[in-house]
Amino acid sequence: EEFARVGFASASVRAICDAAGANVSAVKYHYGSKESLYLAVWSVAAEQMVTSEPMPTVEDFEDPKDALRAFVAWFMRLVLIESKTHPWAGRLLAHETVSPTPGALDMFVKHCAGPVTREISRIVKAIVGKPMPAKTHDDLVFAVVALCVNPKHSCEILTKLGHPPPESKAGINRMAKVMAEFAISGLSGFAGEGGGR
Repeated sequence: EEFARVGFASASVRAICDAAGANVSAVKYHYGSKESLYLAVWSVAAEQMVTSEPMPTVEDFEDPKDALRAFVAWFMRLVLIESKTHPWAGRLLAHETVSPTPGALDMFVKHCAGPVTREISRIVKAIVGKPMPAKTHDDLVFAVVALCVNPKHSCEILTKLGHPPPESKAGINRMAKVMAEFAISGLSGFAGEGGGR
């Protein structure tokens, strides 16, 4: 909580230990340093974010388009609902994007962003179904990522525009269906369906 509230640099080991009802020397004994404690917190936060609901994989479906539909719904639930289950994980990430701590973002990529991106990459490759330049493939993967995370990162703006992100599972699934169909149409264009590029 302390790291999430004020970020790594401003967090006090004493405040962390007081909140946990532990002796300050416990951090040194169990973790060796404030930095090691912080990385351990990151490891738990990132892993919890992606393990609360199993991540759909391309092998789970006969049609990779169905895999993308399931994945987009899962990813949007992760971003919009699960982040509320672990609000401190989102605040940790917010601090890290502004003031990175060596190793922390690496931990997030290893346990959370990396597995998510690799699976989207596999699904995109299966939908397009033909060779493409690596840069084009990466652009398509991160376009899908952007569709999924934009409602969370642009929440305040979307709310002021009269289109707040949904908060219920049913609402998120409805929005995810629209986003997935949009992505599938674009990917199908790269596959040569419906006119292509």
